[in-house]
Amino acid sequence: MKRIVIATVMGALLIGLCGTAFAGSGAGAINLSFPIGARFNALGESGTALAQDVTAIWWNPGGLGFLPQRPKQHDMHIMQSSLAEGLADDIGLYWGGYATPIGQHGALGFAMNYLDMGEQQGTDENGDPTGTFRSYMFAFSATYGVRVSQNLGIGLGAKYFRDHLAPDNSIQDTQGSGSGDSFGVDLGLLWKVPKLRSNFGLAVANLGPDIVHVDSDQSDPMPRKATLGIAFSMYHSEYMGLLLVSDYLVPLYKWKGSDYGFGLETDQAEYGFGVEWNYLRSLFVRFGYKSADYGDINDTTFGFGVDMERWVGQAITFDFATVPQAEGLPKVNRLSLAYRF
Repeated sequence: MKRIVIATVMGALLIGLCGTAFAGSGAGAINLSFPIGARFNALGESGTALAQDVTAIWWNPGGLGFLPQRPKQHDMHIMQSSLAEGLADDIGLYWGGYATPIGQHGALGFAMNYLDMGEQQGTDENGDPTGTFRSYMFAFSATYGVRVSQNLGIGLGAKYFRDHLAPDNSIQDTQGSGSGDSFGVDLGLLWKVPKLRSNFGLAVANLGPDIVHVDSDQSDPMPRKATLGIAFSMYHSEYMGLLLVSDYLVPLYKWKGSDYGFGLETDQAEYGFGVEWNYLRSLFVRFGYKSADYGDINDTTFGFGVDMERWVGQAITFDFATVPQAEGLPKVNRLSLAYRF
């Protein structure tokens, strides 16, 4: 059988176990399955109807169309997250993005998503060690969002994905490859309803061909998904505010016969919801809940944030979140740093 060295496969499985139910369900490009932005992670991993900054590249391209309405229209964001604390400390997720206005009604954003899968031990077909190597995945995205009416934004994004699971010389069949690539397309819309003090979002992500390492019979689908979100401003005053948010996600790949095809996989649906309290739009406390039965995730999320513009005159924001993994694995922390100018 054509296959990558056993140690590499085990490393990939470890990442799948530490990820969401979505990552553990058979899709490849698992770096695209981990939610971006500590704020939204703390809110039950929900942000489809809320993200209107550079993180909309990941959550909902339609939200990017509202970026020109912000007082400071240029946006930068970086995030770091451990994924296997206590198991493999050299495994980590990194994301960085920048968005800028294009005219009065649109914005263009770019992002890089990088998953360092750590150091692997290569073995030959007899199980003897052949040396160490590093495994990784990355994706580069370009996204455009535009506000087509006062309260409706739509967006389109494209991304290139590539992974490197093992050096080609460690493949047990010379026709296989330790690397694979693909591309994906994202679509989204964000609809604001001021009378209801609510936002509604719909996003479809990672529509693209399968990732092939050995042959088409042993390929992995891109983590295609459809997500519906809602955000509701429960209370707002000069000093404080209370926000509710929720997302419902369904994978768009379905096992059909002997391979994955396109379709709604409702048995692997996920949902999350959260609440955010703020004081003077500067101090934030967030709680949430995440449910993904397929990945044995049913647990709370928590986080906080600080916007330092009021105190230092610079729009620098720091956010922290702690989120659950599969049952039996420790929670992990995600840190975000953003700058608006």
